[in-house]
Amino acid sequence: MIYDDLLKFPPYSISENEKHSLFKDALRETFDHHFNSCKPYRKFCEKAGLSAPLGDFDLTDLPYLPTDVFKKMRLSSVDESSVVRTLQSSGTSGSIPSTVVIDNVTRTRQVKTLMWLLSNFLGKERRPFVIMDVDPSTSSIQQQTITARTAAIRGFLPAASTASYCMSIDTDGKMSVDIPKLIKDLEKVESQGKRAVLFGYTYVLFSYAAKSLLDQGIRFSLSNASIVHIGGWKKLQDEAVNKQDFNNTLNQVFGVPEGQIIDAYGFTEQLGLIYMDCEDGVKRCPLVADRVIRAPATLEPVPDGEPGMVELITPLPHSYPGMAILLDDIGKVVSRESCKCGRHGTAFEVIGRATEAEIRGCGDVLAESLTGVV
Repeated sequence: MIYDDLLKFPPYSISENEKHSLFKDALRETFDHHFNSCKPYRKFCEKAGLSAPLGDFDLTDLPYLPTDVFKKMRLSSVDESSVVRTLQSSGTSGSIPSTVVIDNVTRTRQVKTLMWLLSNFLGKERRPFVIMDVDPSTSSIQQQTITARTAAIRGFLPAASTASYCMSIDTDGKMSVDIPKLIKDLEKVESQGKRAVLFGYTYVLFSYAAKSLLDQGIRFSLSNASIVHIGGWKKLQDEAVNKQDFNNTLNQVFGVPEGQIIDAYGFTEQLGLIYMDCEDGVKRCPLVADRVIRAPATLEPVPDGEPGMVELITPLPHSYPGMAILLDDIGKVVSRESCKCGRHGTAFEVIGRATEAEIRGCGDVLAESLTGVV
């Protein structure tokens, strides 16, 4: 498959012009598969005037699905017998989670892609992961249906030489740091001459770990460590905590330099694909992904530098038609030049969430146009 050929290149090694034909060939192959294998998606595409085999196209022409669709429908492009996992998003409080089905092709791509991207930032040698979360093996969650948070933690483990969990949960569901275990695990990593990676969900890492340690006056000096955190900004934004506040707090508690605190942006509907901050503080699209920014009122593409709703495009998903997803996040294209670190790829930043009115105004229309298809 063409997608696997893309992973043979370093993720940020090809300029936008060079990437163009390779990326579109992979998208074309993926589109044809979903068009022929998922009846609701096929009818949705036909209403947009597209059919397989897909000829010449622009990224802005691809049919895109709002994340709400995956809360309302179980979309699949494979036989039910091929489904090996059903993932659910963590969602916000009281919201319906998104559900996506995973087959072995998609699962293999997710693992390979995550490793491919992480090694570009953390190095090819596996490093000890100290995970600021509860051990998922102690959870009562069924194996067949797992939450996005559990799936993300497990998804990162192939990048770890060892993995230890340093948080516990009480009968009321409140998490706290297991301080003796955290100290013991960090001392073990240091005694081995290794560089630890502290890993966790953004909100959990900040609210349940760093703030608690700060209040107790506990500090670490982990100048050679890295911190990788994923998700959770929606809750922190509600508490008026921005990225600089977050980095300052984690630096104060763990002693990890700000340049080694890596924000990894991703979501359930395209799990395995993450966008990490470069040295210039913005995220870049790797070879297997790209983005379109759309005006909330019209859903038309906007010029670089202008904010709008983020649409992320990738040929990764095989088991469900998730190749072009419109998020409820607001972002903008920052640059098309390479980073000072030498990474190529369109740079973008996520500014915040769309308002509820914006989400209803576009997401519901798109969702209805798909869910209304039989």
